[in-house]
Amino acid sequence: MLKLQSMTEENQINLSTQQTQKKALQATLRMAQDWSKSPDTLHHAIKSYKDVIRQNPETVEAGEARIALLKIADNWDKKGQKYAAARLYKELM
Repeated sequence: MLKLQSMTEENQINLSTQQTQKKALQATLRMAQDWSKSPDTLHHAIKSYKDVIRQNPETVEAGEARIALLKIADNWDKKGQKYAAARLYKELM
C-alpha cells in the first residue's frame, strides 16, 4: 500500500511539473509575441522563441515559435537584411 501511495504522489508531482512547464512555455511565447511587435525588443522576442523551441521542440508552442521566427526572417529578407535573414533561416534548419 505504501509503495502504491508513493507512486501516486510521484505522479501528482510529475503532472504538476508538466503543467508548470506548459504554462511557462505559453507565457514565454506570449511575451515573445508582444516583444516582436517592436524593433526595439525584437532581439528579446527571437531569444524567447528560440528558448521555447529548445525547451521542448515537439510542443504546439514550439511550432508557433518556429512560424514566428520564419516570419521575422522573411520580413528581414524583404527589407534587404539578407545576412540576418539567412542566419535565422539556417538556425531553423
